[in-house]
Amino acid sequence: MLEFPKAKIRYLCPIDIIGRNEIFRNKSTYGWRITKISTMINKKYAREVIVLTGGNSSSEKEISLLSGETVYKICKTIFPTTKIVLTRDELPKEAIQEDAIIFPVAHGEFMEDGGLQAAMEAEGLAFVGSDSKSSALCMDKSLAKRIVSEVGIPVVNGIKFAPASAPSTYSIISMLGRNLFIKPNAKGSSIDTHFVSSEMELGLTIHRLNEDVEYIVERGIDGIDLTVAILDGEALEVVEILPKYGFLDYRNKYTPGYSSKICPARIPENTRNMVKRYGEMAFRCCRCRDWARIDFLFQKDTGKVFFLEINTIPGMTQNSFYPISANAAGVNMPELISTLVSLAADRKREKINFMGGLG
Repeated sequence: MLEFPKAKIRYLCPIDIIGRNEIFRNKSTYGWRITKISTMINKKYAREVIVLTGGNSSSEKEISLLSGETVYKICKTIFPTTKIVLTRDELPKEAIQEDAIIFPVAHGEFMEDGGLQAAMEAEGLAFVGSDSKSSALCMDKSLAKRIVSEVGIPVVNGIKFAPASAPSTYSIISMLGRNLFIKPNAKGSSIDTHFVSSEMELGLTIHRLNEDVEYIVERGIDGIDLTVAILDGEALEVVEILPKYGFLDYRNKYTPGYSSKICPARIPENTRNMVKRYGEMAFRCCRCRDWARIDFLFQKDTGKVFFLEINTIPGMTQNSFYPISANAAGVNMPELISTLVSLAADRKREKINFMGGLG
């Protein structure tokens, strides 16, 4: 079982008196924490970690499997670990283990939209990541943009619509301009994302959309794609993404050689600090937990930064944005995974102690 000290430890640091930047430079703190965790196996709060990956209907199943395998291989070098591949949109019975920490590494529908999280909450399971309400909120791009805009974070203007009742092309262009991005309101990985630059293209694209899916159409802004990892509420390093062809769609994200990832991003220091601050603000106001990756767009000619979306279960392959951001901040994959398990175990311990106190 995995037992942790009673005082919450941020970023694996045994004492909370070191500034954020110093924590990331002090490798010994991570070594201490990993050793501490591994020697506490078969103690009081958890016997194993269960990595959940895959999925049935999720359009992001293949990426989920790659992320899940990466986490599983590293996790099992630190803790007793089991991997379960989801084959339907439900919590498998073999994952319902009171003495386990669940580590969901699955993307898309059911996995990230609060369905899986609600199922784990109903069983009283301890798991890594945001709860069901926060997951559902963040999966809804339009709602997440509205929430973060209320705390002063700039967002890209857009309209949510259903294809069967879409606004006229004339009204969309009048509001947002001719250069537009159209994407599903509740999917990730830039799946089914389109760029159009004329009223005719816009009309044809809307006509071809899946009528069972809600979409958002956003103003096209010529800018630099940025993303930042958030760990336990604090921003790590900012990553700059340069697609080889066109915009950052599914192909450019996941085909080797189709995009460049530069970290730290080649942006002014004040812009980097702004992205980190906005990331932390968005994480808090959307009630995220443990980790998230937040995407932004930097308009170089104006110096403005725009929020795009939050990913509550980031990709975790060796080439994914989150590990790149973490590594640049001095947090390698074993350290990252042990931190996330630690945060979930802390909540489990607090719940057990609270219930014991009530008894």
